[in-house]
Amino acid sequence: MTNINWNILIAAVSGAAIDFLEIAVIAYAIARSGYRKEAIAGSIFGVSLVGIIAIPFGGILRSIPLNWLEILVGVTLLWFGSRWVNKSIKRLAKGKRAGWMSDDPLAAEEIVLDEQNLGFNQLNFWVMAKSAILETFEVAILVVTLGVASGAWYESLVGTAIALVFSVLIVTVLHKYLLNVPEVLIKLGSGILLGGLGTFWLGEGLGFDWLFGDLAIAAIVAAYSGIAAIVLWWLKRDILAVEIVDRTELP
Repeated sequence: MTNINWNILIAAVSGAAIDFLEIAVIAYAIARSGYRKEAIAGSIFGVSLVGIIAIPFGGILRSIPLNWLEILVGVTLLWFGSRWVNKSIKRLAKGKRAGWMSDDPLAAEEIVLDEQNLGFNQLNFWVMAKSAILETFEVAILVVTLGVASGAWYESLVGTAIALVFSVLIVTVLHKYLLNVPEVLIKLGSGILLGGLGTFWLGEGLGFDWLFGDLAIAAIVAAYSGIAAIVLWWLKRDILAVEIVDRTELP
């Protein structure tokens, strides 16, 4: 394959990595609690179920007229991107991390395991399966959207596979270094990239003639990155100002 759509490949890897990483972290925590079979089986079941269900959607979306499809894809990616950017900026400003990136991810995610049933614990299997289904569903929407919009199904699927392997490898082999993974920055970067792609395709669907064609995506991403940096600086300044006021008011 000579012409690789790097925008789609990077978006698929970064977009799917955080969701797969969360699944792997929860599975690892459940396995360490003594339910290894339930963690593995629940993860495979959840990911596979969503994958099988998602397969027909690509064909369904292709039947939509191109301009309407571009608008739908643009709005979807903008929604994902803005949500991720908003959450990431707030966490960075407050110096916080995602709940599952902690020493006790199950407690942080309010996951309570059943410790009463012996043998293969079906309740814990479904706890794992539910987590895997919810996170993989978001990945499926993202991957199908990227593939349909760009036609770069190879890059979308390969990027998703890379993200899955990366997540499993990090958690199972390098779990001691897991807390060093900058998951908030990864999600912020993914959100900005998705927002840039969504803006581009929304403009295409509305008939906007982008200057320099596909290269406009890079300019949009750069603009969104600048806006995100300004907002982050502004929020940090406000938080610091509040902390200073609180200190001065202490007796």
